[in-house]
Amino acid sequence: MKMLVTKLSKGKYANEGQLFAEPISDDNVKLMGEMIALQALRNVMQYDFEVVSKLYNGLVKDLNHISQIDYTITDGYDYAQLAICFLYQFKGMFVSDIYGKDRNGKYITIKTACYRAVDKELMHFRKDIARDRQFELSNKHDIPDPRDYFEDKTEDYAKADKLLENLHLTESELETLNCCMNKMKRSEIAAELGITIHGVRYRKLRIRQKYNAYERTLLTT
Repeated sequence: MKMLVTKLSKGKYANEGQLFAEPISDDNVKLMGEMIALQALRNVMQYDFEVVSKLYNGLVKDLNHISQIDYTITDGYDYAQLAICFLYQFKGMFVSDIYGKDRNGKYITIKTACYRAVDKELMHFRKDIARDRQFELSNKHDIPDPRDYFEDKTEDYAKADKLLENLHLTESELETLNCCMNKMKRSEIAAELGITIHGVRYRKLRIRQKYNAYERTLLTT
């Protein structure tokens, strides 16, 4: 049976070892992130099959059909997106390069750090499910309409406007940020914007990454 990485790369890589032997680039970061997310889900599934199997099966389905027109990706692909965004910060480097030290003072690679980032989000998801397996708002109208802080003419938000301009946030990211500034809970943001809780996490991650990248440019200028 042809390996999934071989199928998705259209024969370019015979195995994952060949894929991860290359430096991270625009051409391979998507596939790298997908393979790391798949492995993370696969490993956790053996301990929590009931919860994680749906995400794993969804991600496998996504990888096989995502190129099809009008295909709707599943929640499982959120973890691939997280891994892709994480790796993209290190474009030009190898996943085997040192990322830094973990909490125990042990050096870890970029690949390990990426895997742990995915695993951490999986842990949050599993805890949410364990606490409340199906979240339903009794009445969506109970959620107050978010106040648009950036439209408040009584306040001077020149600095905030300048920061947002430099961050180059998308419209969806800006909507999410505005909800966060209104101190809305993650579940409330998901209901308000019509996305999943994982979608909220992904958007917040992208905002943090853009902000961190902007900070780094300030330090180097």
